[in-house]
Amino acid sequence: MLKGEKMLMMTPGPTEVPESVRKAMSRPIHNPDIDEDFFEFYRSLEEKLREIYGVEEDVLILGGEGILGLEASIASLINEGEKVLCISNGIFGDGFADLVEMYGGEAVVLEFPYDEPIEKERVESVIGKHDFKASTMVHCETPTGTLNDLGGVLERLKENDILTIVDAVSSLGGTPVPAEEIDICIGGSQKCFSSPPGLTVLSVSDRAWRLINENERKHLYTSLKVWKDTWLNNGRFPYTHLVSNLYGLDESIEMILEEGLEEVHRRHERVAQICREKGRDIGLELFPRSEDISSPTVTAFHVEGKALQLQKKMREEKDILLATSLLDLEDDILRVGHMGYNAKEEKVQRTMAGLEAIVKC
Repeated sequence: MLKGEKMLMMTPGPTEVPESVRKAMSRPIHNPDIDEDFFEFYRSLEEKLREIYGVEEDVLILGGEGILGLEASIASLINEGEKVLCISNGIFGDGFADLVEMYGGEAVVLEFPYDEPIEKERVESVIGKHDFKASTMVHCETPTGTLNDLGGVLERLKENDILTIVDAVSSLGGTPVPAEEIDICIGGSQKCFSSPPGLTVLSVSDRAWRLINENERKHLYTSLKVWKDTWLNNGRFPYTHLVSNLYGLDESIEMILEEGLEEVHRRHERVAQICREKGRDIGLELFPRSEDISSPTVTAFHVEGKALQLQKKMREEKDILLATSLLDLEDDILRVGHMGYNAKEEKVQRTMAGLEAIVKC
């Protein structure tokens, strides 16, 4: 047994994986390259994901962690020298700009403080100053627990014919995402779906496909056009797919649909409120400036200079694994993940009771 195997893992992805998902992954595999039954299974999974997304457009499931979806979106759309508006109030928003530059585009970064929301007025002020092909943004900034209201921003970008790419990896399946207004909306298996890491999902609009087909870059694993040419047009995958991971994801999605997506969203709101209230009771401060912009899938507490110590004590003394933040904020933010299978009151109550004991000792 691995050390800590019985530990309660309350991290914002990967989450604990339900037993039924683990069992689904142990099923005998099909050959994904030639088995027609597997093709039908994959199509049915795409259809279920459309229900989660709330779209009628194409949905793809790629073999790779959520970052693959972010990179593939940029690689498949942006040609050398094209401008991309990267709207950012967090680490992953900043990371989009790095991807744009990596693939030869010109990133124009519109920065907001990490603990504040995106403001559509500032976005409007920048749109008219450049000829943007696309814009990137993050729905839930996992490292800081901030949830962005994207509605007004997406509307303004659409009015100006700017294609939108949204990282919804840590929100899709846990809280409403305006996917029908987004050209490429990216999710991941290990967050609110509570499947193991290894799959990224994307919804792709017709407008996005038109621009993808015009892209000049030659590439394979990061190419969405390859998926259009092989899978969507010819019913064959561009590479051997991750069969067992797909079985697990299918079970995860079935669990969400069986519970009902609206009820799943309400459950996440309830446990997030409990987490924030308990944190307030023991003197912990939220990192987001307002509770109104705190994510229902992850709560970030501002514990300047103490996050790593608290994480260590929770792991060693309470058998509970929490996350800190990333980069310069690693020791200043302690995060409780309550997404997917972990969005349960008893788990959050146990976590916060343990944290109270550690904080007050």
